[in-house]
Amino acid sequence: MSVAPETPRKRRRWPVVLVVVVLVLAVLVVVAEFVLRGVVDRMIAQQVEQSLPDGATGRVEAHANGIVIPQLISGSLDDVEISSRKLTVDGIPLAADVTAHDVPIDGKGDVRDVDGNVTLASSSVKDLAKYSPLFDRLSLADGGVELSGKTAVLGYDISYAAKGAVVAQDDGKGITITPKTVRITNSALGLKVDSIPGVTNVPVQVCTAQFLPSQLRVRSLDISSSRASVRVTADSLPLNEQGLQTVGRCG
Repeated sequence: MSVAPETPRKRRRWPVVLVVVVLVLAVLVVVAEFVLRGVVDRMIAQQVEQSLPDGATGRVEAHANGIVIPQLISGSLDDVEISSRKLTVDGIPLAADVTAHDVPIDGKGDVRDVDGNVTLASSSVKDLAKYSPLFDRLSLADGGVELSGKTAVLGYDISYAAKGAVVAQDDGKGITITPKTVRITNSALGLKVDSIPGVTNVPVQVCTAQFLPSQLRVRSLDISSSRASVRVTADSLPLNEQGLQTVGRCG
């Protein structure tokens, strides 16, 4: 019994069917990637929101870079961008943008090479004065801060204003404000001095570790009259409640 050979029409149909199958599969992969990306981004954002340290609240957004499906198969995400435009820490509003590498899908283990920026507007910085007994007001200036306070000199109670230089401490746990150009503001006393003992060139240590997860370190600052940007880093950081809610200490 002989088999009838395929007709030219049938032979031409196979490539068309193959192309259709490939296109359908490609569409399914794209849809799956889109759905999974949305799920992964929301899961990371919710995990960070739920794990913020005490006294910190805010809405967090997350975005996993690259194609998600192969990263899910490997068990970790290569790069994740985490940000918050409306974050409040101890009543102080700020914004944060952080990039983390090797983020575990199951939330267990540490993320690597965390690098980010915390930005405070000029209206937020004034509240930082409450963390130092040396001055009672603080505002931003290009390249530093302006501060004011009260002290006693030669038996006189005086009020002063000064411009201060700001640098990150070597251990990354805080910042140091050093009053430089100082002037007396209660001029009725008739005092004219170029410096105030106990104030001018006396470094003021401000602990920032108490607001940040213990592994994060302050590395540098960029200050203008409108905002202060603080760079923070960590070699590794647990992306869970224990890791994010355990804040650092100074001293």
